[in-house]
This record gives sequence, C-alpha cells and structure tokens, in this order.
Amino acid sequence: MDHKKADEIAAQRFQLISPLLAEGLDAGKAKELKEQICKASGLSERTIRRYLTQFRKEGFSGLKPKGKQSQMKIGTIPSHIIEQAILLRREIPSRSVSQIIQILEWEGLAEPGQIKRSTLQDKLSERGYSSRQMRLYSQSGVAARRFQKRYRNQLWQSDIKYGPYLPIGLNGTKKQVLMK
Repeated sequence: MDHKKADEIAAQRFQLISPLLAEGLDAGKAKELKEQICKASGLSERTIRRYLTQFRKEGFSGLKPKGKQSQMKIGTIPSHIIEQAILLRREIPSRSVSQIIQILEWEGLAEPGQIKRSTLQDKLSERGYSSRQMRLYSQSGVAARRFQKRYRNQLWQSDIKYGPYLPIGLNGTKKQVLMK
C-alpha cells in the first residue's frame, strides 16, 4: 500500500474518532458518541476503541494501516523451533502446548513471550501433531477411530434401520427392507 493511500485511510479514521478526543467528555456522552459513530460508519465498537488506543499511543501514524507483511512476521515461528516442538510432542504425546512453550523458553530456544500458544498449536496441527491427532496414535485396540473431513459438507453419513418398500414379496407385493 502506498503512503498516499495510507494517509487517506488514517485521515478517515481520525475524522471518525475526533469527536471522542474532546477534553472534558464524560463517560456517558462518550458512549453515546461511540454508538452514533458505529451506526453511521458500520464499524464495531471494538474497532473504534482500537483506533482510539492506537491514536493515543502513536498519534496520527498509529491510525495508518499496518499492512499484511508486518502482521505475518509477528505471528511466524522459525522452523527450527517448530521442529523442536514436534520432537517434544513426540517424546511425550500428552504434553500440552503451554508446556512445550515453557520448555523451549527454558532451553533458550525462544524468548519468553515470543511464541503464542494458538500459533504453535496451529503449526503442530498443520503437521499432524495436535493433541487430538497424538491421542489417536497412542490409543490401541480401539475398534473404530474418529476422523473428520477437511471441509464442511464434504461427507454426509446416515444410519437407518428400515429401508424402502421393494416389490420382492409373493406376486410382486411390496415388502419393507430391513437395513443391517
């Protein structure tokens, strides 16, 4: 995104929140203004709060869109850390993601707070090492295993006892078929 477009977006966001920046604004009036802004703009109250927080922290530049590249770098975990996390999960399949992160931090492979639990959980799941997948491998002697398809409505199943009436009786009379 070019700088001109980012400045325009920041100016629009500033116009939205400018009534909320007035000094001496009481909480009731601020809430009423937020509701009016939300109705007029179609944005959520949470988004308006986020704009206010960003403006108070960073000024006008805080209202500029961050872009996808900067957000992607924050949430990524280096591959050598993911490999180490997989080894820790394989060593003890019941080990939680929080425990894995704690071990990685203790060993000095990751800075405290560097790895987010949900991000590591997603990475482990992508590679087939989620806690649910590990439970499937650790259980033995189970007659039926759970499975799921990747997308909703990709597989439909049903379980019925009585089937349709078919002409299989004497002289072609219809009889109900039992399903087993």
